[in-house]
Formats: sequence, structure tokens, C-alpha cells
Amino acid sequence: MNKILYIILISLFSLTIISCAKKDDSSSSSFSSSGADESSSGADKSSSGANATSSCPGCIVLYIDKESLSKYKTDNYLLLDPFEGHRQESLDASDFNFLKESGVFPDIIDLTENAPTMAETFTIEMWIWSDQHGDEHQRILGPSPHISLRGKIANGNAELSYGFNKRRVPKHKNIRINKVGWYHIAMTFDTNGDFIFYLDGEEVSRTDRLRGLKPWDNATGDRDKEWRTRYLGGKWGEGKGETSGGTFLGKIDDVRMWKVVRSQEEIQETINSRNQPKTGNEPGYQNLVAYYPMDLNDDWELIDLSPRGNNVKIGRYGAMSRADRLTGKFDIDNDSTRSMVSGRNSFIINEEIRPRYFSDDCPDGPDGSLTCPYPTIRSAMDDLHKRIKNAQYNDQYFGYHLYIREGRYTEVLNKWHFNRDNQLPLSFETSSGEQVARSKVGPIVFEGYPNEKVILDGTVALNSNWQQASHLLDNGTSISIYKTVVDFEKISKEIRTPIRRFYQLFVNDRYMIPAMPYNFKNPTDPTIGNPNNPEPNTVWSLSKRIKEEEIAEIEDEDNDSQTSEEGIDNSTLYDNASMVDMGFVLHPRGRPGTLGGKYVPGSMEFFDGVEEWAFDNNTRTIYLYASDNFTPNSTNVRVRVRDRIMNLRIAENITFKNIDFFAGNINIDGVWRFTLENCRFSYSADMLLLHNKLNYSPLTTVRNCIFEYNNDGHSWSQQLSSHPVLENVLFRYNDWFGGTAWSPTTDRNYRGDSMVKAEAQGDQSWYGTHWRYITIENSFTAGIFAGPRSLVEYARIENLYEGCDCSGIQRNAAGARYSTTRFTWIINAPGLNGMRFDSKCGARFGDVHNVVSIGNRRGFRLKGDFHDVYHVNAYNNRRQDIALSVDKYCGPDIEGGREKAEPGNWNSNIHNVLVGGSFQCFSEDCWAEGTDPMTNKTGVFNPSFDVSHLQSVGIWFGRSLNSKGKGGKEKGVEGAKAKNILKGGYAYPTKELAKPWNRNLSNTESKIIKQYGFNPFKEDGFYSTDGNFYGVQSYDFRPKKGSSLIDSGVIIPGINDGKDKGVPHPEDGIDFNHKPLYSGQKRKFVGEAPDIGAYEYGDSVYWIPGFRYPHPSVPIPNDGAVEVPIDHSLVWNYPYKKDYSNTKASVKVSGPGVNLTKEFKYPHNVFFQVFEPGGTYNWSVTVDGVSGGNWSFKTDDKIYPLNDRSVDTTEKMILKPQQPKFLEVSKNNIAFLLFDIPSSINGNHKIKLNLVPELVATLNGEIEIYKYDYKGWGEKRDKNNIGIIDHSLGTKLATLTSLANGTPVSVDLTDKITSYGEEFSIALKVSDPSDEVYFYSKERSAKRGIIPNTITWPYLSFQ
Repeated sequence: MNKILYIILISLFSLTIISCAKKDDSSSSSFSSSGADESSSGADKSSSGANATSSCPGCIVLYIDKESLSKYKTDNYLLLDPFEGHRQESLDASDFNFLKESGVFPDIIDLTENAPTMAETFTIEMWIWSDQHGDEHQRILGPSPHISLRGKIANGNAELSYGFNKRRVPKHKNIRINKVGWYHIAMTFDTNGDFIFYLDGEEVSRTDRLRGLKPWDNATGDRDKEWRTRYLGGKWGEGKGETSGGTFLGKIDDVRMWKVVRSQEEIQETINSRNQPKTGNEPGYQNLVAYYPMDLNDDWELIDLSPRGNNVKIGRYGAMSRADRLTGKFDIDNDSTRSMVSGRNSFIINEEIRPRYFSDDCPDGPDGSLTCPYPTIRSAMDDLHKRIKNAQYNDQYFGYHLYIREGRYTEVLNKWHFNRDNQLPLSFETSSGEQVARSKVGPIVFEGYPNEKVILDGTVALNSNWQQASHLLDNGTSISIYKTVVDFEKISKEIRTPIRRFYQLFVNDRYMIPAMPYNFKNPTDPTIGNPNNPEPNTVWSLSKRIKEEEIAEIEDEDNDSQTSEEGIDNSTLYDNASMVDMGFVLHPRGRPGTLGGKYVPGSMEFFDGVEEWAFDNNTRTIYLYASDNFTPNSTNVRVRVRDRIMNLRIAENITFKNIDFFAGNINIDGVWRFTLENCRFSYSADMLLLHNKLNYSPLTTVRNCIFEYNNDGHSWSQQLSSHPVLENVLFRYNDWFGGTAWSPTTDRNYRGDSMVKAEAQGDQSWYGTHWRYITIENSFTAGIFAGPRSLVEYARIENLYEGCDCSGIQRNAAGARYSTTRFTWIINAPGLNGMRFDSKCGARFGDVHNVVSIGNRRGFRLKGDFHDVYHVNAYNNRRQDIALSVDKYCGPDIEGGREKAEPGNWNSNIHNVLVGGSFQCFSEDCWAEGTDPMTNKTGVFNPSFDVSHLQSVGIWFGRSLNSKGKGGKEKGVEGAKAKNILKGGYAYPTKELAKPWNRNLSNTESKIIKQYGFNPFKEDGFYSTDGNFYGVQSYDFRPKKGSSLIDSGVIIPGINDGKDKGVPHPEDGIDFNHKPLYSGQKRKFVGEAPDIGAYEYGDSVYWIPGFRYPHPSVPIPNDGAVEVPIDHSLVWNYPYKKDYSNTKASVKVSGPGVNLTKEFKYPHNVFFQVFEPGGTYNWSVTVDGVSGGNWSFKTDDKIYPLNDRSVDTTEKMILKPQQPKFLEVSKNNIAFLLFDIPSSINGNHKIKLNLVPELVATLNGEIEIYKYDYKGWGEKRDKNNIGIIDHSLGTKLATLTSLANGTPVSVDLTDKITSYGEEFSIALKVSDPSDEVYFYSKERSAKRGIIPNTITWPYLSFQ
């Protein structure tokens, strides 16, 4: 080359750690930021001389180190491949990043009409590199003379041919290329007609068959194109006999065309001096007619060092047109309003000028050794490609493990046919004669070096001087800003690609906001809000608020409000709900459903918000309204200059590990067994850019990765790829706009013959996606688009702001059929369905079990038939809790269309489910025999008509458990007031559970006050610095001790009996669609029968879904919790591991009366312990030497009744497990209270019974307090139901005489309760039959104007 280019190292700046293990000790994702210490590793690279240990058995270990750039010299070459090298206008455009080798977009260098015409004597020489893919006939140079490559190197018969236009020298067996690598080729033609071809300086062909001809003879038509040596690469001369062929795909370097015949010695001298600097003044210079060493000038032209100086452009505008030759440089779109949208003169660079590296120590270039490491990932890929194509493996090494040393690698990784053509044998014989099986294609692992930050980066350092300036806003206010002029030419040279704009801007790696129509806080800051209570002045608060339903919202006086359906008739079988309008009101594409037209992010007209930037394209000036902590300087600003940073097409067994993909997205196509592990994708997509995409790539694995801050695009979209696995993946803070969905997606993975093969093997699920340990939180996206035959397990979907016709888990007909959803939470997506089986013709055979869907627009909306729904919780959903609807089912043949509609869900099974206020069920399970619409043809369903039947099949439906109350009695108070106090109400699931998520806590304080008259949840939340209240949620969904849910379910084989196998379906012989993750995953019930709901009381395993951090997390109770029950068990989540075999947790608990260390074996994670009342306890969990930190809680100093119920003792009838708000004590009614005295209580504690009268109607005598000796009574439908057992009372304990409405009374029972660790029951009875008193029950919460709920409950206190 003319000059030796020394690479200037880019300064390295701090970036968020690449590990996917951000520490999050909070169990409340609505409050936690999932943030923690992410300090730099501070790795000492002085140890780089040591070999790293490979986790890839049998792999050759190689090294990539960007700091080695300084030791290498460079020599440019021309790369011709099927990819676009760069598209500045990918914004809002189709994704044309792969151009087929035989298509209409070939890489080609056009030497123009000024190209040389070779005379009677000439020499043409060059370096080439080809691995011969695609067409077997590829044009290297032409049209005349021409050089072509035929055949395939992989088959050992690639052959070079040469000749004139329409005349080719016959094949010659010696012009063969058997291996991938650099080859020097030359051809000479003399006056005697001798046509000689040299390969690496050796003569390999000589002929005189073209004697007497000239290169331009027989030219027809466009002579300018036919008789000049005009093209390097490309698909030229199509349809003209010998001149037809495909485009050359490979590398070309040092092209020289002479008007004389050079000797073999001269050609060899050229070869030997390749690494020497080129000046253009070499001997015989005057005889050159073209000399392209592949250097570029400032005008982005290939330099011609010959005397003719025919510099030529690379790149083109539009699909096939050449660059605008009227300007010396690539055009700058002068329309400043188009700074981030497609300009009319889209500049596309397809051909690339790439560097070849070499040094005195490494004359053959980098080889990946410690002495000669690869300086770039791209150079490593090229060399690896050569190694693989040349079959550089043996019986010990059949794969490659490349360790990447610390640094930011600003590269675009384009690779086509990386390793797929040269497949290894399925087994091989070692030197010892042993047969060893292995993968068909050897693995290639690119891994960030341990404890070092490796970033594949779409940004470059701006390295520009910033000036302070003032900027006048429209309102006349002057603000202080910063500005700088962008040197695009400098950046273009650095990245070897001409650019004229940038996409994103970062200060100290903090995202700056392109100027927008509305101002908001930086969307990359963790939010403390949620969709019902968004943090003010954030992008989340700029959404349209959820439309208030035009129906009355019914609330009982304790304000634990039910869903809005309670005020309407829900007996219909059809849902006519309209879609919620949510989302950012303006979108730059002007999408349907958004307000306003198109606008340009980053425009000066919107530049008025802190941390916003704007760009003036006319002056190339950036303006930044900086915040105090992120002030720009000459070294701390980076700009995004790439859209895609990786394009892989046709490869296999490729892994990227421990790498941060920063400000760039990837496109994977036709790559089998592609794996991402321990990676982070930040800012992959942004307004009008592309997003991460995979197609035709079976057996993909994404493991232990984070996708964050991806705006206006899918974080992950995979199509037409069988058996993808996403395991332990966190999606957070993605998208700003409503109505777009942008859910993580896998779809159409059943196409081709994969489904046929799977069904023939009797396993229809193997090609479906497996989503495991997934969290999607705090985003304007939908949840999971799961894909056909997919398994979703341990997913946590929470706080989604999107409002669209989509879901937390969306399954269309293909996605619902033979699908499984289990051990999952879908929480607080008020604009979405929680989980939906959709399509105009619903599918069959969907398995759903152990799923919590709460706080959404709908909980479960399941169309189709033959579904199995077991052990689910659904409450606090705005529109509907569960719907097994009759509509949109077309029978087994869904292709039959709606004209073949049949009643849906009649054959679906539903058992052991906990439902709040809205329940549609057409399943036969929901109807007592003879009452169903299939028999009566009524089509009317109201399950509250038959509570007994629902209980018999394990369905707890709160609305059906209505306690009617006493009506408008006048017992010393006005009738209206008495009616309000004594009215009944529905039963609420939250009152049956230990400490669950509650929608009230997610509301704004103003809404809470509107409901309650004050904020009763202050102790369950906090106030931000700007005075806004935010509730902190808890996530203990186990049945509360004493709940009617316990032991009230039915046994389901393979679900709750501890066995892995269920009952095969008679139609297809399948019991469950997916096998358990491990034996015993589906736990055996505890007690006499299974519990109702998603969790089992007393189980030693409490499954916690979602992303698992590298340390124990999600403590239950929450860290810092107060008023924790005295006998509360402790729960935690294990850290992520690929293999949990022999995994153990060490749990330490210390506090009053407790100093314990216990060991637990995975998956067991429940520490059962009784604590002392009012004590503060500290605890920690350590797994594999890693602690989750120190957590604490404080226990309550009181206990509430396990059960309390007023019973009319004159009637013997089973009482329903209702939640009456009062305890009536009257002539026929005795109030019973069941307490479980903790074993930590002893004779040193003073024990008091505390009661609050709600209404003292009459009290002429006394309220007598008795001991009640019946053990184990409750409200379940069994022999111990309080309504039918013996009501004989025991010893009188105390009496109450003077009572007043709302005034607490306390009775000392210290001497009466002398046995601990067992039940103790109390009965309240009137001494005078005319008396009538109503006490608050434990179900009473709060009402307008009354103090918080628990103060009114009956309880035993301990001091």
C-alpha cells in the first residue's frame, strides 16, 4: 500500500457492566429498580500472557485484543460480499442488509468509462481471496480481459479461468484453488499471442489459442462496457455467453494493470514485497495503466496510483445507480428537518475497504495466539473462516474458543457461510483408535475474557470541543446549552464508512434524549411508578390514561373494590369489551391510532428539555441541554453511527458470551444453534431504526441475558426457527409508545417439515419455543408472543404500560394448540389481557396451570376447547378475571372457518382456581348435572346460582360467596346507617391469601383517598421527594393460615399428586403437552387434599418466577417489612444456574429467641419458623458462596383469628366460606373465633383479647366470653364446618358490659390461655336474649372516615 496506516486507539470509557447480573434484592418490581453496584472489574491485563481455560471441550483457544492494534501495520483490501456495508438510511426503511449473490444488488467496483483498454501486450495482476460460495461461476475482473472462478473450493475443484470477451482459455487442471486464503494471480499477453497465467508467481497455464486477437475483438453492442477492463467483481455482462456469470464474493487487493508484459521474476518480486509500503513510483511505474492498492482519498474514492489517476467512487445512491459524480464528496442532505428520516439521496455503501493486519513479528498476520492476537473481532472471523474451510481440525481440536480482551469494539460483524459448508463427521477416530461422537459442525465461541468488559459497540467517541451557549425558548426564556460541530469526515475515516448523521448520543454512556414534542425525564432512569400510578414527568406518565369504564364501579364500605363488572350483568357468554387507548400520543411515524402527523426527533423546534439534544444538518451542529451531572467534554461523548452491528447468514454452532451489545442491533439468518449467553443488549432499537431479528435459525438459545432501553422495536424477534430457547432473560424499560406492542416474539417455528417430523415422532413440542425464567417489566410493550407449541414457565410479566389488542402472554390459534403455560405471574398490565388464546377460530389442547394473572384488563381469555386450566389465581382484573367462552371456536378443523362454529370450551377442564369478581365459564365443569346450557339450551350462565357445585370441583368464586348482610335494622340507629354498616358483600381473594399483590396499593394517593376518605396504606409504601405516594407490593400468594382455600381442591393426576405423568387424552394419547423441567416439579399436595389457587399451603417449595439474578433474591417478606406474622415462613429465590444438581442454600436467621443456620437443597426454599412477637430479625441466604445480602423484618405483636364466624345455632347447615364483615351476637347467634397460639408464647407474655363493636343495637345484659373446645373447625365444606358441628360452649372466660360503637375493648386472658403452640377458640354469647351486638370481623377492612382496617379486627395481643 502507499502508506502504512497506524490505528489510533479510541479512549475507553466506563459502561454499565456486561454481566447480566445486576443485583436486585427487592421482591417488588413496582418499586425496585433492579439496580445495584456495577463497578468496573479493574482487571489487570498484565496476566494476559497466561492461557485461559476453555469451557468448550476440544476447542482451540484463540485471543482477540483491540489493544494489539498498535503493534500491527495495515494494508487495505476490497471486500465484495452479499451484505450492505452500511446504510445510513435504514431509518424507517426496509431491511436490505443481505443482498443475494445472484440478485440485482451485487458488490462491484466500476472503473467507469475511463477504465483502461488493454493493448496488444499487457499484464494484469492482483491478490484475491475467495471461499467460492453461491454461483459456481463468479466474475473477478472484466469484461475483457476477464478472470473468473468456477467450481467450489469446498469440493476441491475451484478453478480459475481467463480470456477475452466471449473467448475463454480452455480449462487447465493446474489453475486450481484448493484452500481458502490469499492468492496472487497474474496473466500476461504478448505480441506472439502467448497468454500466460501465474498463480502465486508460478506459471500454471500457457496458450496461444488467442494469437492474433485483441481484448476488444468481437465486441458488440455497448463497446464501452464490452472491451474495457472496467469492473472488479459484480455481475456484469449477463446474457452474453462467456461474459455471463455471478458476482465475485471475496477479497481483492493490489490490482495492477500494465501495458507491458512483466516477467515471472518481476511478478514474484511484487509478491515478495507485498508488506512493503507502496509509493506508486516502483520500477516500471510509467507502464502502469491502472494501479489500485485499495486506499481511499478524502473524497471517498479508490486511489489510482498509475499515471492515469482514474480515481473511482465506491458506493451508490439508490439500488443500482452510481454515486453522484457532480460532487467531489458524498452528498449531504441540506434539508435539516430530515436529520433522522430517510433522505431522498440515500447513500448506500456496499463494497467495503477493510484492513489486512501484519507486523514484523507476525508477517502472515494475526493468528490468535498470545503473540499475534487478533486486533478485531472481524479479523478473527476472517481467519477462523479460513481455518474452518481448510479443515484445520484433528482428533483433538474440532472447535474454536475465542477470548475477547477488554475494550469497545466498534465493528460491524458481517459474515456469510461462516462454517456451515465444511461439516465435521458425526464421529471420528482418535489416534488411540477410540470412536468419539461430536456435533456435525464444530462450535465457535466468542467470549468476553473473564472479569473484563467487552462491548460490541455501535457508537464512536465524538472527540469534539464543546462550547457553552445560550438558547432562547419560544416562551422567551434563555437556557444555557452546549454545542459542537461534528466532523463527519473524521468519523467516516475512523469507521471506514462515509456517514453524514448519527442516531443516538451518550454522555458518559448515559442516553441523551432526541428533542421531542413533549418533555420528560430520561427514560433510562429506573421508575418507581406503575401503570396505575405512573411517575410524573416521565415517558410513562405521558400515556393516555386508561379510559374510565362507562359502568358503575361497585365498592363495599371496606373499599376492597371488585372489578368494574360487578355493576353489570355478567351472565352473557360473550365479551364485547373495547380496546383500551393508551400510549404516547405522538409517534414519529404518525402511526394509526396516534395523534398528530409525522415529526422528526432531534429537531430544533422541540429543543427545550433537560438532557435533550438537537442536530442542525445545515451546520452539522449538535446542541445539548445538559444536566448538572452529565456535562459534555472532549472525551466523554459518544454518538451512534451504526444501525446493525452484526449480520450472520448461513452458519452453525456459534456462541457469543459475556458481551455487551451497545447501541446496535443484530440480524441472524440461517444460523443453526446460535447462542447468546451472559450478554446485555442496550439501546438496540430506537425511533425509526431496526431491531434485533432472527430468521430461519433453529435451535437458538438466549441464556442469562438482559434487553433494556430498546425503544420503538422488538427487543427480540425470531421467526421461522424451530426450538428456540430463551432462558433467564430480563426485558426492562423497553419502548415509549403505545399501540405498537413490540413484544419479545417467536413465531412460525412450525413451518416446513418440522411439524410433520415432530408429530411422526410422537412429540409435537420439541420445535416449540421454551421461555423459562423470563421477566418483562416496566415497559410500553406487550408481554410474550410465545409461538406455536411453546412452553412458558417461570415467567414474570409486570407493570406493562401498553394498551392494545394484545396480552401479557399472547397465543393465537397456532400458538395455543399444544402449548403450556405454568408457574407464571402476569401482574398489573391494565391495558392488556393477562393471558389469551386468540384467533377467530380458537385452538385446542392448551395447558395452563399454576398461573397468577391479576391487575390486568382481563385475567384469562381462553378461546377454543379441550384446554386444561388448573391452579390459577385471577382477581383485581379490570374487565374480566376468567373467561372460558363459548364463542370463536370452529371445531377440530379450525380451517373450517366461523361458518362451522361450535360451542367452545365445553370439553375444557377447570379445577382448583381462585376467581375474584368476573367469571365466564362454558366448561362442563362449571355446571351441575342437568343445569347446563347444552341440556337446557338456555345459553345463560351465572355460577353464583350453584356455589356447592363450584366448591365440589375446586372453584372458589368470590362473587358467588356473597354475604347478604342484615339489611336496614333499626337498633338504636337510623335505618340507612344500619344498612350501610351491616350490609354484606362479595368474598375477596386477597383476604384468603398471605400477603399478595393488591391493586389498591398500585393506585395514586388521590384515588386511594377518593375510595377510603384517607390513605390507609401509608405503612405499605413511601413518598418520593416530590411528595407522590407509591405502594410497595408483596408477593406471597400462598393461602393464609386458616383459609377456606386449604385442602378444598381436587386431585389432578400429574398436576398435584407428585407424579410426572397424567391421564392421556383419549384423542391424541397425550397427558401433558410438555414434560416437567425436572422430576417432582409439579408438587404433591400437603394435607388432606390439594389447595385451591396457584400455591399450596405448607409446601416447602414456593416457586418464584422471573429472571434469576446471580445471587439469592426476592426475599419474602420484603426487606424491611413490618407487622410480619409471628409464625411466618421465610422464602427466597435461588440464583440462576444452568444446572441445579446438588445446589444448596445456607440460610442464617438471627433475632429474639432465634439464632439458626439451616441448609436447603434446591428447589426447597421455605424456612418454617415461629418468631417472638414484636421482634426484629435479620436473615441472609448464601448459595455457592454468593450471598443475597442482609435482609430484615419485624414481627407483629398480635395474631388475628384463623377463622371468625357468627352462627345461628338454631339451624344446622353447612356455611359457605363467605367473608361477612361483622360478627353478630344475639339470641340465636354465637360468634366463634379460632386462634392459633404461637409456640414462641410463654408464661411471661401478657395476653389480651381485643374487640371493636361495630353496632351496639341493644345491650341490657352482658356479652359472655367462653372457651370453645372443638378442635379444627372452619368454613370448608366438610364435617368440621362451623355450621353443622356441636356448638356446646366450655368455660366462661370473661364478660363485657359497657360497649359503645367503634370503641375498642380489651380483655386480659393471660391466666386463661396457658397452652401454647395449639388452637384456642373463643365464643361470644349474649346473656340477655333481647340483646343484639355486632363486632367487626377479621374480614372488615376500612371504610370512609374510619381508621385503618387491622385496628378494628379482633385479635390477641402479646406483651
